[in-house]
Amino acid sequence: MTVPNPDADLYRRAEEQVPDAVRKVIAGYLDLVPVYRKLPRELLHGEVTAAIAANLRTFLRALREQRSPTAEELAAPVRAAVRRAQQGVPLDTVLSTYHIAARVGWEVLAGLAGPGDTADLLAAVPALLRFLEVAVPAVAAAYLAEQQAIHAEQREARGALTSALLTGAPAEALAERLGVTLASGYLVLVVRLRRPPTNAGAPLRRLLDELPFGALTALDGGGGVLLVPVAREKMDAELAAAPELVSRLRAAAEVPITAGAAPAGELADIPAAARQAGEIADLAHRLRRPEGCYRLDDVLLEYQLSRPGPASRRLARLLDPLGSHRELLHTLEVFIAQGYNRHRTAAALGIHRNTLNYRLGRIGALTGHSPTDPLQARLLTAAVLVADATPV
Repeated sequence: MTVPNPDADLYRRAEEQVPDAVRKVIAGYLDLVPVYRKLPRELLHGEVTAAIAANLRTFLRALREQRSPTAEELAAPVRAAVRRAQQGVPLDTVLSTYHIAARVGWEVLAGLAGPGDTADLLAAVPALLRFLEVAVPAVAAAYLAEQQAIHAEQREARGALTSALLTGAPAEALAERLGVTLASGYLVLVVRLRRPPTNAGAPLRRLLDELPFGALTALDGGGGVLLVPVAREKMDAELAAAPELVSRLRAAAEVPITAGAAPAGELADIPAAARQAGEIADLAHRLRRPEGCYRLDDVLLEYQLSRPGPASRRLARLLDPLGSHRELLHTLEVFIAQGYNRHRTAAALGIHRNTLNYRLGRIGALTGHSPTDPLQARLLTAAVLVADATPV
């Protein structure tokens, strides 16, 4: 491998041509990188121009000294990468500029070389590759670290915005600082992951990718709250379509999901809607309903019966005599689930019809309410619903 000559006249001439090389690199940026055409003129011909010149001189210095660029020499490019991350310039764009600069720099160097400069020109090739091997990873690492920090700050800020909406705290000023336009209304979804995975991050990321644009979230490994923006006049339609949305979320997350949905026509309605959606989701779980999305209409009777009060407590007490007779209580539950049909109930329990009749009679004797009497059966059904719907 040809070793660079520190005193080579080619490198001295290249040093003198740095300003011209910088102009050519800038032209290459504008021609090949659309993002740079949108940068303010003062930024492009100020900070960016200075950074290119510094990088070219660092390369020439490292070339003459037969070494890689030092961390101190790369400090300025690293700071520039951080600023590009803050400005939202994509990483692939940032890295492509280094290859553009390397190509243009090589072309300038080759254009300056005469017949006697061949050895020095060839010596610049491994040095250029060595410069890119060190500079590009350093710039990429700094960019990604800053991007992660920015995303973390944004997630924290958006989490604070979601918390403000869920608690009824003022949220408009925070939303304005984040550049978030609050919707006139929100569909509130409380989701419960039925089997939270060991690595909850991946399912949650897939779930988030499936959410409509502008949705706000407060999620952890076990689920949480989703606020889906909805125009007030479309709220009924979106509420009706909530099961379809939850089905897509479940398919994306690949985890069983039970969700409660409630409408919030105004920002002030969000806290109450979140409470109701949470109660619906928990109620569906206690009732052992299949996974999916449930709205108030889907559990209307059970929801009302689960409200605390003297009537619900009185209903629940109807089943107290069956507390030590689990077999009879199970028989009653199956009888109700089978629509009070004795034939289907006996088949579901795997018992003889006479055995079923005996058990139903025992239930009536113990509770004072016969499950075969239409009026008294309604009371027992309500009692079972209250027992299932009420948190333990």
